[in-house]
Amino acid sequence: MLPQTTKMTPIRWRAAVRQLKGHSPSLLAARTQSSVPTGSRAYFRPRTALVESRRVHVLQSRVSGLARLQHLEARHFSSLLKRYGNGNGNKSYSSLPSLPPTAGPILQSAFPTKTFVALLLLGSLVYWAVEIEERTWYDSVLETFAGDHGATPLHFYKDRDDADHWITHHIPDASGPLRDPVVLGQINERFWKAAGGWEMSEEESVESGLPVTHGCRFRSNEPCEDYFALGTSPGPGSKPWNYWSIFDGHAGRHTALHLQWTLLPTLSRALSNLSPAAPSSTITATIKSVFLAIDNDIMTRARHAANWYPAANGAAIAALTPAFSGSCALLAAFDPEADKLRVACVGDSRAVLGRWDELEGKYIAKPLSVDQTGFNAAEVKRITTAHPDEPDILDPKSGRLLGLAVTRAFGDHRWKWDNDFVKALQLKFWGTAPRPNSKTPPYMDAEPEITETAVVRVDPGDPRGGAGKSDFLIMASDGLWDRISSVHAVECVQRWLEAKGRSPDGRVSTDPQLAKPLFGSSLSLDEGVEFSVENGEEVSWKATPEYFAIEDDNAAVCLARNAMGGTRRGLFIGLLSIPGPLSRMAVDDTTVMVVFFDKVGKGDGKGGGGGKEKKKSIWWPW
Repeated sequence: MLPQTTKMTPIRWRAAVRQLKGHSPSLLAARTQSSVPTGSRAYFRPRTALVESRRVHVLQSRVSGLARLQHLEARHFSSLLKRYGNGNGNKSYSSLPSLPPTAGPILQSAFPTKTFVALLLLGSLVYWAVEIEERTWYDSVLETFAGDHGATPLHFYKDRDDADHWITHHIPDASGPLRDPVVLGQINERFWKAAGGWEMSEEESVESGLPVTHGCRFRSNEPCEDYFALGTSPGPGSKPWNYWSIFDGHAGRHTALHLQWTLLPTLSRALSNLSPAAPSSTITATIKSVFLAIDNDIMTRARHAANWYPAANGAAIAALTPAFSGSCALLAAFDPEADKLRVACVGDSRAVLGRWDELEGKYIAKPLSVDQTGFNAAEVKRITTAHPDEPDILDPKSGRLLGLAVTRAFGDHRWKWDNDFVKALQLKFWGTAPRPNSKTPPYMDAEPEITETAVVRVDPGDPRGGAGKSDFLIMASDGLWDRISSVHAVECVQRWLEAKGRSPDGRVSTDPQLAKPLFGSSLSLDEGVEFSVENGEEVSWKATPEYFAIEDDNAAVCLARNAMGGTRRGLFIGLLSIPGPLSRMAVDDTTVMVVFFDKVGKGDGKGGGGGKEKKKSIWWPW
C-alpha cells in the first residue's frame, strides 16, 4: 500500500480527475505504471489497495463544480438533464454561483515559456502517434455504462467512514434540482433543445429552394416513433416541387423509418414522369398509387420472407419488421410555380392552413386534412359497409378499430392478414398475437385522402404594407393535436408572428413585451389541469389562448411548448421531468412543422438550389 503522503504527479492528477468526471467513487485508486506490451496504449491501472490522502481531498475541492454536478444527477433525473446540454455533451450549470477559488499564494514557474510549449507539442505528437493500450476489467466495466450519466458500478471503500462519505455527498437527490428556480429557468430556456427544434433563415430558404420552415421533434418514446422528411425534388415535367412529410409510427418505429427513406423519392420519381400540364386528377391518382404501392411492397416482402425463410431467420425478421409495426403518413406537396398545395393524409396526423382574413383582421384556420379515426363519420360508414356483420370492430367511445386509434395506416399486419398466418408469425418470428374479434381482414389500407389548395403568397417588401399577408401551413402528428385545436394552433402562430414583428431584430425572444417567466415553489395545481382519483380520470389539459407562452424564436417549438402547458409552468416542468418510458403515458411523440409561404429572395422556392450562390468558406484546423 502506498503511503498517504504519496506525491500527486501530473499523471496521477489526470487519472484522479478522470475518475471524478466518470462519477466513480470518491476514493481514488492509487495507480502505478504496469509493464506495457508493444502495440497497445499505456494506462495507469488501479491496484487492489486503495488510499485516501489529504491531496485527494484538495483535488476534490478544486473540482467542486464536477462534484456539484454529480450531486445534482440521479437515475431518474439524468435522462432529463441529458436533454439540456450545452451542445458539447456536458451538463451546464453556468448560471449557478461559482465557488471561491482556493486560497493561497500564486506560484510562478521560471521554466522558459517557449521551451514548455515546444515540449508540450512534442509530447502531444508522441502521445497520439504511439498506439499502445493495456486494458483491464476496470475499463470494460465502465464502458458498459458509457451512455448512463452518473452510473458507476465500481464501489471500493477503505472503511466505514469512506462509505459514509459516498452516501452523504455522492448519492444525488432526484427532486433537489427541480426545487431550484435557477435550474428550472435553465430547463425552460433550453426547451428548444429537448424539443429538437430547427429552423431555416430566409437566406437558407433561398439556397435550398424551400419556403421558410420551422420544425421540432419532441421524443417521448424510447426510441422515438415519429419521423419526418422534407426537401425539393422534381415534380410533373421534372420541375422542382417542395415536399414536407410526417410519419407517426406505432407498435415500433420501423414502418415510419421505412417511409422516411422511401416516400419522397418514390413519389418524386412518379410525378416527374407526368407531363407539366398534367391535370389535377392525374396528379391525385399518382399520389394515391404511390402510397398504395409502398404499403403493398412492405406487406409483400414480409409475406414472401415469412413463407420462404426458416423460423427465427434474421433476414426474415428484418423484412417482417416494417409490417409488424405501423405508421400514419402526412404529406404536403407544393408546386411553387402555380402556388398549388396538395396534402395527402393516412391516419390522424393533421395539416391546417392559416389564412389572413381582412374582414376579421386575423388568421383563420382552413383544414387541409381530416383525422381518419372512428370519430370520423365517413370512416365509420366505409368500414361498416365493408364489414356489415361485425358491428363491434369500432369502439364508439375511443374511436378505435380493433384497438388501433386510426382506421388507415401503413404496415399493421394484424389488421390486414388472416389470424392463422398472424399466429404462425407469432410462433416463428416473435410477432404479436392476432387481434381479438378479427374475422374478415383486411380492415385497413394506406389509401390517402387528398386535398388541393391555392396558396396566398405575398412579398414582405410589397409597398401595400399590411394589405395582404401570406398563408402559413401547420403540419403535426397527433401528439400536438391531442392537446390543441386547429383554430387555437393558428392563433398561437399568429401571436408568434406579432411578437416577431414587434422585435427590433425580428426575434421573438427580444420582443419588448416579453415577460420573463418566474419559477417559484408553488404547491398549487395549475389552472385548467383536471383529474379525478374517484372517477379514475388521469391528468388532462388543453392548450387554450389564455395560457399561451410566446417566447420561442422557433414557431414549431412555440406550438410544442404550449401543447405541454404554456404559462402553466408546474405542468410544463412536470411533463419534462418524467423519465422514459413513463413519459409516453403523459405526452406522445410530437413532430411539428410550420411553413411560411412568404416570397423571399430571388429563388422564391422555384429553383432546386435557389437564386443565391453559396458563400465560399475557409477551413481552419480549430
